Amino acid sequence: MSLNPADSRPLYHQLASLLREQIQTGELAPGDRFPTEGDLSEKYATSRNTVRLALDVLRNEGLIISQRGRGSFVRADPPMRYYASLTGSRKKRLEADRRRDTFSQQIEAQGKTPHQVSTVETLPATAEVAAHLGVEPGTPVVARRRVMYADDQPLQLGDSYYPLDIVQDSKIMSPDDVLEGTDQVLEDLGHTPTRYEDEITWRMPSVEEATSLHLGPATPVGRLLRTSIDQNDRPIELYQVILPGDRHVLLYEVDAE
Repeated sequence: MSLNPADSRPLYHQLASLLREQIQTGELAPGDRFPTEGDLSEKYATSRNTVRLALDVLRNEGLIISQRGRGSFVRADPPMRYYASLTGSRKKRLEADRRRDTFSQQIEAQGKTPHQVSTVETLPATAEVAAHLGVEPGTPVVARRRVMYADDQPLQLGDSYYPLDIVQDSKIMSPDDVLEGTDQVLEDLGHTPTRYEDEITWRMPSVEEATSLHLGPATPVGRLLRTSIDQNDRPIELYQVILPGDRHVLLYEVDAE
């Protein structure tokens, strides 16, 4: 079997398309070891560099994973579903009887064990943070940064920024897990989140993000920036979540009313 040099697509795109189809049809099943670069080069009469580029495409799409010293495998687990319209849901939070935040609920519902590592610091608001929180740049805000895991795999990065005058001396100031979720803490402080404004962009990760999330080369990330607004129309939190493109499906439920 060979690739078609008359095809307008680059050879590695053609090869990626053929291999993708084999994954989608089940010819290459979840968990299967992928053929080696040498085997693919011989089978499709193409260079190893073309094979390598094609595998990079599939890796960045989250279809295959590589293990050092073992080779490449068809991803056994489907991408994690990130239910953006349910993250922060007061109904879901109350259904959990204040014991589980919505991130933990979503991860557990997909058969994984959630875990978070948090740090907290007070710092001057950047121009972006200040604009979303409705404060002057340089105003002290509390930054709560989390590396969020599903089982032992880093899955997301979540950074939250709060006006210091709202959260000072609350659980949000501690790096310990807030089992009931920070939205519940805000509500207990008299600032009930009543609506959210989302901004979604896609980009390449920073070096720090790639390191924290153990990302492979050329793996893009989604960036969801959510502003929480309370019953008095005051912005009370700016939440940035970084979602690796090879590990997530972003879902919204939209009411048609």
